[in-house]
Amino acid sequence: MQVNDSRIPPKQEVRPFFQPILSLQSQEIIGYETLGRRVRQGHVESLGPFFKDPDISEEDHLSIDRYLRELAIERITTVEDESALFINLKPSWIYQTYKRTGMLPTIELLRKYRINPARIVIEVTEEEFAGKLQELTRIVEIYREFGCTIAIDDVGSGFSNFDRIASLQPKILKIDLNILKKSVIHAGYKALMQSFSILAAQMGASLLVEGVETKQELHSALQVGARYVQGYLFSKAEPELQKKDAFKAMLKEEMNIFGQSEFQRYSRILTIHQSLDALLRGSVRISTPEDADSMIENMLNSVSDNCMRIYICLGDGYQISSNYSRKDEAWSKDDSYRGANWTWRPYFISNILMMNLQDQGILSQAYTDLDTSHQIQTYSCALGDGYYLFLDLII
Repeated sequence: MQVNDSRIPPKQEVRPFFQPILSLQSQEIIGYETLGRRVRQGHVESLGPFFKDPDISEEDHLSIDRYLRELAIERITTVEDESALFINLKPSWIYQTYKRTGMLPTIELLRKYRINPARIVIEVTEEEFAGKLQELTRIVEIYREFGCTIAIDDVGSGFSNFDRIASLQPKILKIDLNILKKSVIHAGYKALMQSFSILAAQMGASLLVEGVETKQELHSALQVGARYVQGYLFSKAEPELQKKDAFKAMLKEEMNIFGQSEFQRYSRILTIHQSLDALLRGSVRISTPEDADSMIENMLNSVSDNCMRIYICLGDGYQISSNYSRKDEAWSKDDSYRGANWTWRPYFISNILMMNLQDQGILSQAYTDLDTSHQIQTYSCALGDGYYLFLDLII
């Protein structure tokens, strides 16, 4: 198919723009994602449509991309600090170029401009990939061995699957902005965001949440353990690099607001612990399932409004009491849970050990309840003689 020449921008019209990426640890700009723009007659246009146009040859795509990449690398060398540059690379480009030439142009550019490779983050972008994952992994490993950081872009979208994440072992997981937006209003997406946070922690990777446009979305990013954030709340992509502390005051204020909110939430848990202490003093000793149920029934009218379920287990994981669940202000009893074992839950044994070691209650991480789909946290405390009380709290 014949391509209209106007769809292929001349190189004098294309230039890299830079969107800042901020660290929630330092509240400063730690790097920039470089994004291609076409500037003509005073108007700035995204090059996204150009790179996604299937009627434009890969050769033309690569020619413009490498030109932009070189300009961006040259630009980042002019700053005195160690700001990182996030470079988007499609898996198919990496794979095909190396298979054909045995070279990786980005590494050659880093050598040319004598830039510390630790400042370069290679973002493996979301794309269906027809080649062999093992071979792609070996090629990506060349970037890592050279000193670059590996990131996976758009985690949670179509093609950035868990096989790719596990094989490439990135140091940064970049979360698709649509999941963040949906997580604000949908419990299922919120749980998915939290699962990515756990995945990142287990892999020794950092979570970067992009597409942050509102303060509420920033708080959501904080809630799921993001280390880095990016989005229009701070800045769109600009032709110039910005001062490292350009958004520090705003970030500090919002993190302070978030911290106070979380402190208040956890203070409610302390209140629960104190009220339980008073309730449990002088309670009957547990030796039978009926004793366990009696202890729970004595506290039903005194627990906090956000408590939705109470039960008692032995240290070996077996539940001795019935389940007591609250719905529409009324408590119901279900003795079918007596004898259920909960050691299959990853946190159960470690929490038992921590309670015995610290002699105090434990609050679990937030998770989605299987029965009600509520976002909850479980508060657990030792009752003595090998018995443990569990309260499921809606958050």
